[in-house]
Amino acid sequence: MFAGGRDELTFRGVGQMEKTEYGHRLRYTAQNEADGSGVASELRLETSLHRAVVITESRDGGYGLLLDPRAETVTQIVGGDGGTLTLRVQTQEVGWHLPRKGPGTVTLRYTLLLGTQQMSALRLELTLTKEENN
Repeated sequence: MFAGGRDELTFRGVGQMEKTEYGHRLRYTAQNEADGSGVASELRLETSLHRAVVITESRDGGYGLLLDPRAETVTQIVGGDGGTLTLRVQTQEVGWHLPRKGPGTVTLRYTLLLGTQQMSALRLELTLTKEENN
């Protein structure tokens, strides 16, 4: 949600999930079904702290987010003009279900604020399917 409006974007892509000492790491690339724009991201799911780290790369730079429902965090986004935008991050939900068999899901819900002004409320839902190697 941004400026009172609502957009739903659908991306499809491929990635690799691996189990780590802190939980799980998913690296993926995906393309927007509407305009073909792409994104490359790394998602770290920290089991013991039940939080997530999102690192997104783009042509214009990229950004990192620490999504922790127990604490407000801050992120800085570097713009194409060289300027930096500092945003507060309020996380409402970090959840995942990653069974050995069948599809998995990751849900992240958070709000980005500039000072006290809400810039956007985001909900990221990933549906993961496993490709079997023969």
